[in-house]
Order: sequence, then structure tokens, then C-alpha cells
Amino acid sequence: MTDQGAGDAFVLFDRVQKSYDGETLVVKDLNLSIARGEFLTMLGPSGSGKTTCLMMLAGFETATHGEIRLAGRPINNIPPHKRGIGMVFQNYALFPHMTIAENLAFPLEV
Repeated sequence: MTDQGAGDAFVLFDRVQKSYDGETLVVKDLNLSIARGEFLTMLGPSGSGKTTCLMMLAGFETATHGEIRLAGRPINNIPPHKRGIGMVFQNYALFPHMTIAENLAFPLEV
């Protein structure tokens, strides 16, 4: 990747593509370099691939092509629970009878 700062990237998407059906690309040739501590916003219409990119970074989706690196290491083949990445899903499922603290503690207790 020739992007400026790519050597210092904490998160790096290098020529990443994603297709669900083997024909249509929902993410096409994504090259993105994010420095440690950098704040980034992904903005686009529904269906533009924002959530898919985050799901690939977290490991819940696999990239069809390309490489995703975290702190310089490729993570394409690392399972989600070993990546050290947290994610809050768009459709949340909170228990209404629990406090915020109880909702956060519940999966840890289970």
C-alpha cells in the first residue's frame, strides 16, 4: 500500500474486497490506514459497506480478498475472540429489567 502513513498504521485495510454471492462486491478495493489514537468516522448511505468493513475488522465477516492488519500483524485468520476488538452492534438487545451495569456484567457472569 502506498498511502502516506501506512507504515505507521494501527489498523490497515490493504486492497480489501467483500462479496457475499461471489459476483457482486459490497466492498471494492478498500485501502485505509488508521493511526493509533486516530478518530475516524465512516459516513455513507445504507448499503455502502460501512458495517461490513467493521464486521471484517472485528472478525465476524471474512474478507473475500486483501489483507487486514492490526498493529502490523495480519488478522484475517484470527478468530474474533482473539483480536482484542470490541464492537457495539447497531441493533442492541438490552434487558429492560436490568440496569446498565447489570446489562454489561451479564455476559461476563455467564
